[in-house]
Amino acid sequence: MANMICLSSLGEQDPSELTVDRISGLPWIILDIILGKLSINDAARTSILAKDWRYKWLSISKFVLNTEGLNWDTVSSIINRFLLQHTCSIKIFSLRTVSGAFHYPDLYHWIKYLSRQHVEEISLTEVGIRRFAIPSSMFSFVKLKSLILKGCAVRVPASFKRFNFLCEITLDSVSIDENSFDRLILGCPRLRLLHLERVVGIQHLRIRSPSLRVLNVDSGFYQYIVIEDSPCLATIAIEASFLHQEGAILNWSIIRSLSALNSLRNLCLSGQFVKLLAAYNVVEYIPLRNNTMRHLFLYSVRFEDIKVFRVCLSLLSSSPNINHFRFAIESAKGPRLITAFLKENRGRFSFPKLESMKVGCPVVNGMGCTVNFIEFLCAHSPNLKFLSIEKIGGRTMNVTRVSKMLSRFRKSCPRATVVYSFNGRQSSL
Repeated sequence: MANMICLSSLGEQDPSELTVDRISGLPWIILDIILGKLSINDAARTSILAKDWRYKWLSISKFVLNTEGLNWDTVSSIINRFLLQHTCSIKIFSLRTVSGAFHYPDLYHWIKYLSRQHVEEISLTEVGIRRFAIPSSMFSFVKLKSLILKGCAVRVPASFKRFNFLCEITLDSVSIDENSFDRLILGCPRLRLLHLERVVGIQHLRIRSPSLRVLNVDSGFYQYIVIEDSPCLATIAIEASFLHQEGAILNWSIIRSLSALNSLRNLCLSGQFVKLLAAYNVVEYIPLRNNTMRHLFLYSVRFEDIKVFRVCLSLLSSSPNINHFRFAIESAKGPRLITAFLKENRGRFSFPKLESMKVGCPVVNGMGCTVNFIEFLCAHSPNLKFLSIEKIGGRTMNVTRVSKMLSRFRKSCPRATVVYSFNGRQSSL
């Protein structure tokens, strides 16, 4: 007996407890969450656990299925059974299919059926070359809050009135014309987040949304972009998957729109878009002048051209109320690239509102001209309170080199806390 007590105290489970069912008796709201973490394939397999579990998977509110690698007859059987025998409301429906016209009739039927339910989130992804043409029944959902379409062709019917509750829209690898896009956006009075990636069919992208707060857009697919009548738009992220042949016009339209936004707080630009700005010297002639922006984040930046540094300095100086600047470097040339440039511009810039700066460095050894640029920014930011340098991946710099680098930064901004970290671990230097 003493030995058994000893074993129990060490964590060995009582054999009698192995047969105890601790899940079946849970409230359905908890079971729904647990089953919702599984794909519909795995959720269906729970039907063999016990008699009471035979039909539980047919009552879950979340349906998620990736059909890649599955026979379509099997897929059709699973979905038809789920929809026909479902006993509760379906809140989330997510389906990923492989391009093929043979399954389109099934998709049309399911979408029409779901449009009469109280579905709140729907995600359709068509993988392959051919785009799935979204049926008109997609625009008759009443309770829809989130819409994600990937690999689809979208045409908004004239009968479409509005999505009264839709808050988030994601269009990825989608074709849609300008009129359909305008009707869709204007028909979403509660829209808060709009994500546009690899959207074709629109030359002149015009965004007008009184409720929109977050915009993510790949600018490489448009001739120009205009953002207007969007008084709540606070966060914008701009990517550029390739350099557009009308790059100068595109950049001019974007900079002009950003300058006119009185609600803008956070701006995130990809290195490719920064390169686009640099290539056409846009910000030198048309600076981004915005007094409400507080956070600026540049990622995947390549410090390989003086023009890129000019863009960075222009963005910081023409938006004087930026408090937080963060940039992640993809690559950088040696310090000789900007030595003369920084000497020529010493004392010509001032960033009095800048309080914190975070720098992500490339995985390769060394930081090239980045150290000189950071030192320049520190010297021209009298109220800087925090500077973070982080190396991710690869090998860290040797202790002596890190110590010298931090010493230079602390000398440039004596009031700021300066830290160095490698793969999330902060150095004690």
